[in-house]
Amino acid sequence: MFETIYNWFLEAIQALVSTISSVLPHSPFVSFIDNLTIPYIEYVNWLVPIGTFIKIGAAWLVSIGLFYAYSIVLRWIKAIE
Repeated sequence: MFETIYNWFLEAIQALVSTISSVLPHSPFVSFIDNLTIPYIEYVNWLVPIGTFIKIGAAWLVSIGLFYAYSIVLRWIKAIE
């Protein structure tokens, strides 16, 4: 039973994300990134790990967003009581 609910919820989220992504425009930077040919960019990325910075920043933004969402729900529940 839990597995069917989980699968239904997962399919609903996937449908929602695909609907939202189909409405959004394509990135204007794709052609720029594809044409980017800097020979030393991999060495710079080794010294300054941009990918890691992006992952840490995304995790931070998600955690801050969850914190604010959680605090809003708690304030709403407290306002009802």
